[in-house]
This record gives sequence, C-alpha cells and structure tokens, in this order.
Amino acid sequence: MSAMYPPPSRDASLTPVIDAEALEGRLLFAIPKKGRLYEKCIELLSGADIQFRRSHRLDVCVALNHNIALVFLPAADIPSFVGKGDVDLGITGHDVVLEAQMDGLVTEIARLGFGKCSLQVQVPEASPIKTVEDLAGKRVVSSFKHLTKAHFDNIDARLHLEGDQKTNIGYVGGSVEAACALGLADGIVDLVGKLHDSEVRCP
Repeated sequence: MSAMYPPPSRDASLTPVIDAEALEGRLLFAIPKKGRLYEKCIELLSGADIQFRRSHRLDVCVALNHNIALVFLPAADIPSFVGKGDVDLGITGHDVVLEAQMDGLVTEIARLGFGKCSLQVQVPEASPIKTVEDLAGKRVVSSFKHLTKAHFDNIDARLHLEGDQKTNIGYVGGSVEAACALGLADGIVDLVGKLHDSEVRCP
C-alpha cells in the first residue's frame, strides 16, 4: 500500500531556496545542523564575526560580511561532503571522520576542544558480561559500525575467533540502547558525554 499526499494548495507559501549562482565564488563551510556541535559552532562563528541570517528550514545561507556560504548538514554527512569536494571545509566530530572512512580524502586541520565524548562498549546492568572479551563472539550493534567492527576484529583475532564464531556487528541508526532491551543485541557501542573507563554498564 502506498501513501498518497495531496498537492500543496495554490495559496501555500513557499520557502525560498538559494540558487547555485548565489554561491558562486564563496567558500562553502559545512556546519552540523543540530545538537551540541551546532550550538558550539554557532558560538564559534559569532566569535569570528561571521554574520548570517538563516531562514527557517533553510540549510544554506550566505554570510553577510564575508565571502562564505554556510551549509547546515547532519554531522555524519560532513566528512563525505568535504571528501567529495561538495563543500570546502566543515566542522564535525573526530569519531564521525573516522567512521566515514575518508582517509586520504579529508585533512583534519585542528581539534577545537568542544563536543568531547567517548565511544564506549556498553551492556545492560543485569548482563552476565563483565568485560569486552566476554562480549566477543556475541551480538553488538552501533551507529558506528566500522569503528566497532575494527575494534572487535582485533579482539576476535586475539581470542582466535573465526567464521561464525566472530562477533556479529549490526547497524542501528538511532536509539541504540533500545537494542538490548528488545533482545536484538547483547551489547552496544555508543557515545557517552563524559570520559569514563573503557567499558561502562548501562541500565
């Protein structure tokens, strides 16, 4: 069954979009479109006196006092946009750059010192799993599938796990913690806001 949507009414107001000509010759600067990184980036732009007006729901806007266009993207998409040359530079998390596997296509210029978090292995509080090694060979899900696989590939190799014995890594785009409660995984790899031990246990 397909969903059908009525066409917009003739009286519906349209959101203006910026055309390619307006961006010609401007430096295209990608910024996370929401979340903590977005808030910090807005502070950084203000401190650098980059003035702009962003219309509601518009993901591209031009600076008022510099030859720059700001492109607001999901943080996870920024490395590929930079690596493919669609934008000139961007700000995003270091973990996101690693997960995007854009080695040789992007250059990390500087660490900005905000948005600090830790990518950690987590299991339910009542789980009998006590160490990361206990989780090897079981089901693990993460939105950082490539980084998680690389980590557990090393553990599997150290424990001589091969073939079907290896850790089963699955991808979940959001609500990663729900995977354990739903019986979809024995553990997860997810971001936590503060630095803790290399392994944490979650409710």
